[in-house]
Amino acid sequence: MPSPSERPRQSRVNVFKAAYVSALLNAALMAMQIVIGRFAHSDGLVADGIHTLSDLAADGIVIAVLYLGAAAASGRRAANADGGFPASLATLFIGMLLIGTAGEMLWHCIGPAAILTVSTSVRVSALGVAIFVMAAKEALFRYMRSEAERSHSGILLASAWHARLDALSALVATLGILGSMAGLPMLDHVAAGVIGLMILRMGYSNCWSALKDLAARPLGNTAGQ
Repeated sequence: MPSPSERPRQSRVNVFKAAYVSALLNAALMAMQIVIGRFAHSDGLVADGIHTLSDLAADGIVIAVLYLGAAAASGRRAANADGGFPASLATLFIGMLLIGTAGEMLWHCIGPAAILTVSTSVRVSALGVAIFVMAAKEALFRYMRSEAERSHSGILLASAWHARLDALSALVATLGILGSMAGLPMLDHVAAGVIGLMILRMGYSNCWSALKDLAARPLGNTAGQ
């Protein structure tokens, strides 16, 4: 068991480990979803893969913020690896990224290309991938939430709940695929649109939360506490 003086360092190590696990998992899932989604003609699975791509970008931002927080914490006593101001900026950037991703997905669902693909049946391989992604994201949520609570990392906890939303997004994709396999291919397209709206809502929530935090922060206090 680490001594009290070693606990902050061990806490940062655990937070970094969880962030890297999330990034590696999202990279693997994103490749699987987009490749199999294209092959299986599933708009819902491809949309969820694009969502996972935005998650991977968010993971990169989280890791960068953790590095900044660790560097700032090295000169003072701190219980976690987060930096308040960098974390708020990261949250704002992630929110903007999600809004842009959602806009592109929704355009794909209502644009001219949507009419051409609505009658295409979805292959069964898409269903297996969607179920696997749903289970993997739920497992990632539980792991990251546990590490976040243990290390008192706010940004890691936010990433954990992001993973839970991803699990729900995968559930929507699964339902759309099942509907398409049952003879209603339009449902897979609708699932892609629903996932786009979910991402849009999350992006708006992230931006609003970050802007409120930045507005409440004194001009001279940009390093966070």
